[in-house]
Amino acid sequence: MKAAANRQMEFEALRGLSILLLLSLHSEIYDPIVFGETLKHIGFFVASFLLGAFFFLAGYFTEASLRKPDQSLFAFARSKFVRIYPPYWIAVLLFVYYLGYSLKRADMAVYLMNLQSVFSPVFVKQLLTLWYISMLVVFYALFGVMMFVVRSSAGLAAVSAAVYGAAYAANRAWGLFDPRFFQYYFIFLAGVLFFRFAGAREMFFNLSPFVKILAAVVSIFPLQWILEYSQTEGAFYLLAVDFFILAWILCALTLFRTRIGTWRPWLWLSTASYFTYLIHRPLWRLIDTVLGLEPGMGVVYVHLTLGTVLALVAGYSLQRGYDRLLALLRLK
Repeated sequence: MKAAANRQMEFEALRGLSILLLLSLHSEIYDPIVFGETLKHIGFFVASFLLGAFFFLAGYFTEASLRKPDQSLFAFARSKFVRIYPPYWIAVLLFVYYLGYSLKRADMAVYLMNLQSVFSPVFVKQLLTLWYISMLVVFYALFGVMMFVVRSSAGLAAVSAAVYGAAYAANRAWGLFDPRFFQYYFIFLAGVLFFRFAGAREMFFNLSPFVKILAAVVSIFPLQWILEYSQTEGAFYLLAVDFFILAWILCALTLFRTRIGTWRPWLWLSTASYFTYLIHRPLWRLIDTVLGLEPGMGVVYVHLTLGTVLALVAGYSLQRGYDRLLALLRLK
């Protein structure tokens, strides 16, 4: 259990919970047909939380990685490249040639460079699911450079705001950057700062559970109002959705600082998460083909049960195998 403790189990547990929520979301169990009209937006709330948690964790562990005394910008970029790109390339080929996603002329080049979050949806077609990996890479690149060049937290906040403004201007002028870039940008930064300010982190953890639960509950209402009566864009929406994400992340991390967070399956799920994210849709298509399943609730339940278990087992096995390969090649 010492090794697990060294991995900060509350954060590993949050990643494990997020991959479970993602699989349930992609199974389409949150369809209004299942939950009814009253909870028709539940899928949006689940998606916002789980994706926000992934980006928050990426920011948190980016800061942890860059704090290592022997870390350089080149070593950081090299580590992210070898861990992300080769498995991602295989997933792109599966999505295009097995799942049958059609391409425009320049799409494949953009996908292979993992830059669809910069050029979609105006210049290239969005590639379902894999957009997250692209946005993660863009955040690693932007914040990695900013964090090496600007060492002070105040300077980082100022430069981050300037980069955000430049990206927004590029979006308005030329259609660059997926709109979700602006939703998750400051969530990634929040993860960076959450690691950086240990005192503030403990202060948030030590808040009354009632206050944290109240904040999480209250965060639902402005976002629900926007979904019902307004548009999912603009400053008010971004503030509402980011408040919702951060409030629920704080509640989840607080829960996982109890004995619940020390459960070994969380670490297993966390390890499986990246490859599971990449391969679950192609794997589910294979299951549908083998079992001869037609679209409907039967497919939803198969994906949610058998499909989820197989995706997680495959994801864990592939991640462990890939780690061994990187170690063998001395790339880890």
